[in-house]
Amino acid sequence: MRIVLLASVIVASVIVAGVIVAGAPVEARAADVEANKALLRRSIEEIWNQRNPEAADRYIAADLIEHNPNIPQGLEGRKKFIAAVQAAFSDYHAEVQEIIAEGDRLVARIVWTGTQDGPFLGRPATGNKLRFSTSDFLRIENGKFVEHWDVVDSLPRAIALGLVPPPARPGGGGVSK
Repeated sequence: MRIVLLASVIVASVIVAGVIVAGAPVEARAADVEANKALLRRSIEEIWNQRNPEAADRYIAADLIEHNPNIPQGLEGRKKFIAAVQAAFSDYHAEVQEIIAEGDRLVARIVWTGTQDGPFLGRPATGNKLRFSTSDFLRIENGKFVEHWDVVDSLPRAIALGLVPPPARPGGGGVSK
């Protein structure tokens, strides 16, 4: 009887310990996910909305892997890209619409706006207002972005930059604005 009781206590202790141990990583992961979301929001606010490209040092790993072929690799490449965009759009602004995160990865829907009042991509200033969306996918290690992919809604951006004409209105009534 004592052996059965002792065995039951040991099994119960193992189960309780297992639940406690199993619960800790879930809570830690949830905290990491929230920290990663906050990291993205802070980086957008400081780098883009407060126009501080040097803040990228706090958020982006030196060896950032960039999967967008139009953005240079690494932290220094990202800082050059940021400087070029901010020189071309004095009022460039990002608004995070939504962030979804799991583990070391997150995805964010972001709306970008600005007025092209400086040269960009080898083209002179147009004075046009820009509004487009991206879905940015990021991988995070040690509190920094180490990998980036994105999907860009490029048609509105291309129209605003004068790279393509706006589509014709339905029914052939001229171009839409």
